[in-house]
Amino acid sequence: MSALSHTMGGDLDLSGAGGVAVVTGADQTRQALLRRLCTNAGAYIWQPDYGAGLPARVGTVMDEAGIRALVLQQMQAEAGVDQTQPVTVTITSPKIGAYLLAIAYTDATTGTVQELTLST
Repeated sequence: MSALSHTMGGDLDLSGAGGVAVVTGADQTRQALLRRLCTNAGAYIWQPDYGAGLPARVGTVMDEAGIRALVLQQMQAEAGVDQTQPVTVTITSPKIGAYLLAIAYTDATTGTVQELTLST
């Protein structure tokens, strides 16, 4: 199945022909995960448990255990993630006041291990 391609924080993506681009497979899962992790919980009135709200945590006190648990919970709710394989969430601080969130998961469609990285 395919979906409209949407890069988080922007408009719908355009195809080379000038129409709306579609996305499938691992790219579709990556876009869905970014949308899920960046959407505030409760923002969708029909799905109150959808979203991790990670951008809202920027500037707050770092709670590594809480963020790790939240990300793992959201990964379990995403259909594009192979739930039979482990998900790894790593949080590092490459410099003072900045954090890097690296998530390794297996894509359910392609069966390949993917990595998604978010930084402040």
